[in-house]
Amino acid sequence: MAAFANISRTTLMGTTWTGTAPGPAVVTPSGTIASTSDITPFVVSGGDPGWSANMVDITHMGALGYTVVIPGITTGDTLVFEANSDWAASQLGVIVRTTLDGVARPGDVPIYVDIKPTSAARSATNPSFVAAVYISKWMPYGGAVGSKAAATLELTITGTFVDLTS
Repeated sequence: MAAFANISRTTLMGTTWTGTAPGPAVVTPSGTIASTSDITPFVVSGGDPGWSANMVDITHMGALGYTVVIPGITTGDTLVFEANSDWAASQLGVIVRTTLDGVARPGDVPIYVDIKPTSAARSATNPSFVAAVYISKWMPYGGAVGSKAAATLELTITGTFVDLTS
């Protein structure tokens, strides 16, 4: 059996967007992040884009005893990144706390994420998953004495998200 290795995923984050930004009340996003922070060197695992539909039960007496459902609202899964957290060498803490303004608070505007399978340019075979997100959790360091210092970054998707190919 062949093995698939994801060795060059690129994860960019930023606060501004050129074109039509993904997010609430957006039908067709286009463009790219204008103020990027590349967190790729810090990410160890995670950040896997996924989405699901809320299946709404519409069962009625004519369903012959079977459940009937229809697709409801589509939701982007929370993006969870496990990252290196070496405070002497890593800049991730500064990016999260300062550049991206830290964990979301009431009244904050969303920030943007762009995740590509490889470091190559966006294309039909290397699409960018783009979304407006809020930082919903930031754990800057974890682990016991003598173990690897690790950070956890969670991003909650809001509004429209899409795979862009250009």
